[in-house]
Amino acid sequence: MFATDSPSSASSATEKTKGWSLRPTDLRKDIDKQWADIPVCLCSFASGLCDSIAFNSSAVFVSMQTGNTIFLAIGAAYLPSHQKFMWLRAICSIGCFLAGVFCFSKLRHIRPIAKGTLALNFLTQAILVFIAAALAQSGVTPEMADLPLAEHNVENQIVNLKILIPIGFLAFSFGGQIVSSRQLGFNEVPTNVLTSVYCDLLSDPNLFAPWSSNLKRNRRAFAVVLTFLGGLSGSWLGWSSAGLCTGLWIAGALKVAIAITWLFWKVEEPKLEEKK
Repeated sequence: MFATDSPSSASSATEKTKGWSLRPTDLRKDIDKQWADIPVCLCSFASGLCDSIAFNSSAVFVSMQTGNTIFLAIGAAYLPSHQKFMWLRAICSIGCFLAGVFCFSKLRHIRPIAKGTLALNFLTQAILVFIAAALAQSGVTPEMADLPLAEHNVENQIVNLKILIPIGFLAFSFGGQIVSSRQLGFNEVPTNVLTSVYCDLLSDPNLFAPWSSNLKRNRRAFAVVLTFLGGLSGSWLGWSSAGLCTGLWIAGALKVAIAITWLFWKVEEPKLEEKK
């Protein structure tokens, strides 16, 4: 489906790649970036899914912080009048997201794209999402599990400040997600915002180039589609008997699957001239 323009494929004459395997000695080695854009793009689905659930249950986002910045601004003016403490929920999400970015960015000191580091990174993200899902399903924040209840609370201006807890865990995890996409070098897929992606996609002079000749366009297009599908899935789950929190379990499971995939990912071999 995808390819890569990483050095591992561009200079195959001077660089070789091991097969897919799980060797303990390889956990500290950097991954081969060929096909690594697929897990990154899948993160866009998780963003759409969790943002849909968070917005339907608390009227803020946990991944897209542009929207939360506007919510903070209008909430500070006590608008909209039927949404109490919107500013508090927005600032909680923004603050925890920034904390996540700060903490996960420190991985640059310990080989950020090594197999073991990436696996630990995404496993940590998954645990944070699972905590939020457990809080919703256990009844601590029931509006994040029950869409009719969430809408009832909005209509009657009922505010459960405990919802700040899962918002914080989710936002922190998505801070780690965007850091991962940056560290892997796929800046065209930020995984949690589409405004710049739309701009770069439509302003691309090679927008209608053949599939294999414009990889960045392919990634941007799939990021848009997957974000939309994630948001749509979260909404459908809200109206189903499964409930909103099922989407959080799905997002966490996706992060676990990506973490396991990194463990078996191919490692990048040193260039021949570096071995000599």
